[in-house]
Amino acid sequence: MGRIGLAGLFLALCSLAGCAVVQKPIPASAKLFDDRTSTVAVAVQKLPEPNQNMIGAQGILDYAINKANAQAIVERLQRQDFSLVKGLPQELAKGLESRQVKVVLVADPVDTEMLKKFTEGSGDGIAEMDYRPLAKQYGADRLLLVAPRWLGTSRSYYGFMPLGAPQGYVSLVGQLIDLHTNRLQWYEPVQVNTPVIGEWDDAPEYVNLMKSVDASTRAATSKLRAALFMEQMTTATSGGVSSGATVQ
Repeated sequence: MGRIGLAGLFLALCSLAGCAVVQKPIPASAKLFDDRTSTVAVAVQKLPEPNQNMIGAQGILDYAINKANAQAIVERLQRQDFSLVKGLPQELAKGLESRQVKVVLVADPVDTEMLKKFTEGSGDGIAEMDYRPLAKQYGADRLLLVAPRWLGTSRSYYGFMPLGAPQGYVSLVGQLIDLHTNRLQWYEPVQVNTPVIGEWDDAPEYVNLMKSVDASTRAATSKLRAALFMEQMTTATSGGVSSGATVQ
């Protein structure tokens, strides 16, 4: 089968099975703040349960063993303070108001599981879920949503063998959605890994490991704000992030 035939077969299979679209970042621009007549609702998505992200080649049994071995860390993560993530909408709302943009601050987290899939189009630049019903609910034209994807730690494995110490790991996505068209005006994924400084395996409190989680949280929230308002990341705006942190 030639290349054209293979391409046609791939498109046909995608149309039948539904190929997932990986949304590319959509950088912010000054145009986002030029509209002073529309109202922007600012909210945070319902936070996921803090957990340890186990990456690498693992079988079913390996995964079960690794999950059991990480249980003490996961239990400690349930008491970790992620108020910087919860409070990020307030910080973003202040930034918008300083630019004379009308803002509605949404008090309760958005539960996207209650929303339907957007079925009137798909692809790059279109939100996966249908956020349009929120326009009436919030009295807004656009939605600035902070979506936490992962809060906690990350560790690499080969089978049931750890390949290194766990690290603080926080993953956030910021998106600005037109509530009339469901199109994305801004989309910024942020992932931060922060290595532990010193001994990490000091159960039950895991003090140094939780410090790395704090560092990842500060870096991720600062990076998201900087991306939206096109600010230069400095030591001050990054909250004193460890030099070992990996920001994506």
